[in-house]
Amino acid sequence: MGDAQPGQPYQSWKAFCGARLDYVSVLAETVEQSFIRRDTTHPTFCGCIDWHSSVHGAYALLTASRLTSEPRWARVVDAALAPDCLEAELTSLKRGELDHELPYGFAWFLKLAQEREQGCEKYDLQPLASEIALRVRRWLFSLSDEDLVHHAQRREYGNLFWPLLNLWHWGKWKQDSGLLKELVNFTRSRLLPLDSECPSSLDQVTDEFFPAALQRCRALLTILPPENPTKWLASHQHDSREISPLTIFPTTHSAALNFSRSWGLWTVYQRTKDPVFRDLYVNHIATHMEMPQYWRDDYRKHGHWVPQFGIYAIALSFEGDSI
Repeated sequence: MGDAQPGQPYQSWKAFCGARLDYVSVLAETVEQSFIRRDTTHPTFCGCIDWHSSVHGAYALLTASRLTSEPRWARVVDAALAPDCLEAELTSLKRGELDHELPYGFAWFLKLAQEREQGCEKYDLQPLASEIALRVRRWLFSLSDEDLVHHAQRREYGNLFWPLLNLWHWGKWKQDSGLLKELVNFTRSRLLPLDSECPSSLDQVTDEFFPAALQRCRALLTILPPENPTKWLASHQHDSREISPLTIFPTTHSAALNFSRSWGLWTVYQRTKDPVFRDLYVNHIATHMEMPQYWRDDYRKHGHWVPQFGIYAIALSFEGDSI
């Protein structure tokens, strides 16, 4: 299972396409059971142990409902997003009670809000999303050069590229040309030169849930015009070919790496059309799906958050790389 060599598919693209909706459904069953719990006192996002995991739980359920046409999962989220609860969440945000969710949890909220609007045509998250987008934008553009390197190298909650990507997609969805222009300039002038500070060797470290170099790769390829990263991509994609799915996980957080690596591998495939990267994307997802002990069976360690990463990974293959 985990022994497929780079470029040699463990599961074919055709087989993956036949299985991916079943994967989404199985993952969503676990997400639902986590989301409906009351683990915290947050008014709306109270399951999944913590606020950010509950936010990406809501995202995953809405996405699963849209992809599979199973209405139950959307109804679960609808029930949680009661107007009075959302108003209480906005009050909590304005009081600073969610400041610790910047940048990671806030980035996931922008993804949830976009899915809610784009997939469900419901705009009840707009007040929260507008305030959160403003805070992510302010945080991003206030980073010093030292801070920028620090967050570019982080492989967990403080990672720079996850909020950057989700702010970009939010700006695209809202057709905010001013924000998009700022993000292109920021990425070209401050992130493109970070090769030595964010080497591909960072992705061989398996103690956290983000591959820092692949995250950067994804941001560059998504935000910059095609001609900008071409030379950079030519010199960096070789190392990505050497990444194989993990079957041993040294920490709890590393159990999401197969899914989060697949996000970047799909982006590289979208840009290069090289089937090696498509096969690596498929193999990372298929390999992890066969290890439910690392996404379903232990609620506290894995079940409350890892399946959401998987649903997002699979959704990419339905929608290009536009989410």
